[in-house]
This record gives sequence, C-alpha cells and structure tokens, in this order.
Amino acid sequence: MTSSPESPAAEGQGTEPGQRLMDILRTPYTSVFSTNEQGTEYFMPATLRGVPVTKIAEDDPYWETRWESLDVFLSKEDEEKRLVHESRARLNLDPENKAVQKDCKFHQDNMSKYHKIREIFGPNSSYHPNQLVSKPHMPEDGFCVKELMYRLACKVSDLQVLQRKGFLAMDPWDFIRWRVGLKIQERLTFPGERAVSFMRTVVYKLCDDGDAVTNPHGDPIMRQAAILAAKCQNRMGNYKTPKPSTTNGDPRPPPPPPPKKKRGRPGTRQARMEKEARAVEERRQERRARLAAVPSTYQGVNAFKAQMQARNVLRDGAGGS
Repeated sequence: MTSSPESPAAEGQGTEPGQRLMDILRTPYTSVFSTNEQGTEYFMPATLRGVPVTKIAEDDPYWETRWESLDVFLSKEDEEKRLVHESRARLNLDPENKAVQKDCKFHQDNMSKYHKIREIFGPNSSYHPNQLVSKPHMPEDGFCVKELMYRLACKVSDLQVLQRKGFLAMDPWDFIRWRVGLKIQERLTFPGERAVSFMRTVVYKLCDDGDAVTNPHGDPIMRQAAILAAKCQNRMGNYKTPKPSTTNGDPRPPPPPPPKKKRGRPGTRQARMEKEARAVEERRQERRARLAAVPSTYQGVNAFKAQMQARNVLRDGAGGS
C-alpha cells in the first residue's frame, strides 16, 4: 500500500524531526478515532473496526476461547514471587554459583515484568491487550503472552510520561493503537489483507531503531517518543543515540563502515604452493642426476662384449711387440 498523508513514511515531511514529533503527539483523539452510532464499537481507524470501546472481559461475547487468558497469567504472579524468594535464598547460601545467579536474575526479571503488566493491564486499568487491533489482524492466541504484554506495557508507560508532561494529547493506549494501525496499513497491499503474519513482529519492533530497510516494522515516531520519554526520566542509557552531525543544517550521511582487515595478500597461498612444487621438482632432478653419475656394476651384455674385445686387442698387441 502506498504511503498516504497519515502513513509513518509520509507524515510531517519537510519539518524538523523535533517539531514533527511534537505535532504528531498533539494529534487529537477525534481526528483519528470514531465509533458506531451506539458508541460501543470503534469504526475508525479501520484496524480497530468492531473492537469494543470499553475494556473486554473473558466472559464477554467478543472474547475468543482460543485466546490466552490475561486473568490466568496475572494469577501466576504469586508463584513467581515465591520462586524469586527461593532463588535469593539459594544465592545467599552459594553466592559464587553462576547457575544460581542466572536463575535468580531470571525470576527477578520475570517479577518486574509481572509488575509492569499488572500496572498497565491489571484489574484497575481500562486497557486490554486483545483490544490492540481488530480480530482479523490478531495472532491466533491473542496478545496475552508475557513478552508481548510487557513490550506493550513499556510503550504505554513511556507515553504516560509524555502525557503527564503535556506533550501527548490523546490517551497513551489510543496513541499506540493508532501508530500500530498505520504500520499495518503501510505494509498491506490489497484491501481485505490481514496482518496476522507480522503482527507480533510489529509489537516487538515498533520502537526499535532502523530505517524502512533495516527495520520495516518500526515506527520512527514511536521511537522518538520513547527517547523523549527517556530524556524526561534521565534514563538515556537505554537507547543508543549517536550525536547528530550536520553540514549547513543538512544531516551528514553516516560514515562508511571501516574496511575489513585483510588476512593476507591475494594469491599468497597459491604462490606458496607453486614455490613448494618447484622445490620438489628440483629435488627430483638432483636425485636423478646423482643416480646417473654413479657407475653401474653391470652395464649389459653389449658392454661386456666390448670390454672383452678391448682386452683381447690389448693382449694381442702386447704379444706381437
């Protein structure tokens, strides 16, 4: 599908990156979202059409039994907390054990993910992961999977920072759904196509660095928003952001990659092999010459006859003198 004025590839062209980001963050909800006449389901954007406006529950008609359960996932948080305590106790007994260290970190990381997911998608939240996009674009088992929910929760958390700072006009969850919808529309070619095959990748890589070639699933606006949120919280260490380099106000092209180190001069191995072959042949010739220079004790029948004749001639000559 070609880029439209709404697409990430086209919006805000010709403006400074900072100004472009601020303009998009100030986009009002009403310019993107609309509902049906009853106000119960989204009508626009198209990637949300038919999705309930209010948070869904697992006993709602909209819920699909094949989807992973958010409630079941959150119910496992206490078990993860127990595993954290156990791994810490083992680490206290054996602090130099690498396997125990790794196990303890694994459970601590999981506990942090549970906290963030509960904060953003828990019972006190109005957001549900399975309302990110409409059913035709969703993975078969939905979005209630730990790593997917954690990625989404972190994105929402970043945008909440921008909302509190007054940078973001619409609700953080709505902003993410808008940006995800634009990325879907950008990648689909024909009407009626679905984003199932790459939907998870969009969630994982939406805020990752890269251009349309190196990261076709990324959204530069979402990445810039995440970096702005990091600056507001003084945690820029989470992002690799090279200092901008300009010439006369225009961005300089990135420097060429350093040349690869050569392992040796071209043809060195072939030349060495040829030199060794010549040396072997020279040694063969020398050996043949030495063998040829050594007189044989037996020269053959003809040589023996010639020697006998020579002896007879000498003997006869000696007798006649």
